[in-house]
Amino acid sequence: MDGQVSFLAWKSYLMHECIKPLFLIVGVLLISVSPLFMSVEGFVWPGLEKIAGIFGQLMSPESLVYIHPESGEERSLFPVIFKAFASSVTVLGTALVVSLSLALLGTLMLWRAPKRIYQLSLSFTSILQSIPDVVFVVASQMFLVWLYVETGTTFIKLAGAGEGEAVLAPALVLSILPTIYFFQSMLSLVEEEKEKPYYEMAVSKGLPKTFILLTHIMRNMLVRLSYQAKFLISIMVSNLLIVEYLFENFGMASFLLTYSQPPVFFVTALLFFGPVYLVLKIVELTLYFFTRQEVSL
Repeated sequence: MDGQVSFLAWKSYLMHECIKPLFLIVGVLLISVSPLFMSVEGFVWPGLEKIAGIFGQLMSPESLVYIHPESGEERSLFPVIFKAFASSVTVLGTALVVSLSLALLGTLMLWRAPKRIYQLSLSFTSILQSIPDVVFVVASQMFLVWLYVETGTTFIKLAGAGEGEAVLAPALVLSILPTIYFFQSMLSLVEEEKEKPYYEMAVSKGLPKTFILLTHIMRNMLVRLSYQAKFLISIMVSNLLIVEYLFENFGMASFLLTYSQPPVFFVTALLFFGPVYLVLKIVELTLYFFTRQEVSL
């Protein structure tokens, strides 16, 4: 009986989740066609012919073209869009791995630090979080340029285009704010976990504190931290446009703003935000599987 109830619960949950992508598609579509309804005079009705034309182009995405804003030249959307996608995903993925690794390393280093240093670190990261995102991005770019001017050596590629565009530098810049956020959150969550009964019981049994951190506290902390995945990814995506512009990368964020023809915007946005949505859903399903609690990320 319990197995049947569990199966029905999973079935209901999955059916509910399968409907949500439709709202994403409809939302992206409405944003894509919204420029047709706007002019310098205000709201206008573009006519059914223009709207039908957009849907007609979307029926054959392989024939879509984008217009270069400077030369006016028409170019095929595919396979160029996949290069922009690969660039953005590489930078985002690298930034996420770097930020999570640095935050974990910092938390481990402060695990046995005196409480005063621990609290000072917590306060310092809280102050850093109050600084606007763009300040970190621009300041880090200026620092890299200054370093190059002073040393005459590029330790990492600063800018480029095509096959030689920068990856590590923009990823490191993009990882600054998530690292601060991860670090501050981890320190706070570790403090909360240390107040729970299981920690005192483990210490009283003589278990090494590092062992307790890695096997118990870290697991609970990462589960709780994953609940904030949507907020963190939204920060990184919003900063991606600035990073791609500063490093002259041909990525999805800059592509979306540069080539805003409705059918091109729709396909590009769906290709960009679809995987982000999928990653969040995988995290959500994983949390539901382990905690049996419905979480909306």
